[in-house]
Amino acid sequence: MARVLHFQLYGLPEHRLERLHAQFDMLGSARVWRSGAPWVASSQSRSLFEMEFFRHLKNAEARGLSAAGFVKMAGDETDALIITIFMRDLSAEYGIRTSIRDEDHPLAKLRRLDFESGRLPGGQSLEDVLAKRPVIKKVQGERIFFYPPAFRLHSQGPPSPEWAYALCGIRAYAPTLLEAEQEALKILRGFGHLGG
Repeated sequence: MARVLHFQLYGLPEHRLERLHAQFDMLGSARVWRSGAPWVASSQSRSLFEMEFFRHLKNAEARGLSAAGFVKMAGDETDALIITIFMRDLSAEYGIRTSIRDEDHPLAKLRRLDFESGRLPGGQSLEDVLAKRPVIKKVQGERIFFYPPAFRLHSQGPPSPEWAYALCGIRAYAPTLLEAEQEALKILRGFGHLGG
């Protein structure tokens, strides 16, 4: 059975929903998604599936549910991480609570994440939780390593203010994970052209 990542947003004012849908559309078109582009359903959804999905969830959930969606994962941890960061950013931008459920995530601490105004319940940032190890994405037989900003390459070294990525013996930095992924894929394509 496919792994499914569920996300929900609580307490978003009705007049912000149109912008939220536009933000999901922009995220969906920002990169190639192995799992399929993320989508969101709310009281402003117009497709039958989204309307019914939201209606059923709203009836089953506690009050305050503003929007929700899910993505069937296709083995790309980068997809899951980008959605997680996106939900954290929405929580911070709107000052709302967001929730992510990924019951089959290989790391138990990342199976259930709740953000309140962009922070985890204990006040930690997402980067503090992710800082222990890199995220690895395999593309065309090559491994690309993505290091969160709080990751320390050496125990005495300072954390980087940006996302680091490494592939083919090259290490570089980008302000966001999306940009790091795009740059790493450009480098990989460039090496592909050089190799044949």
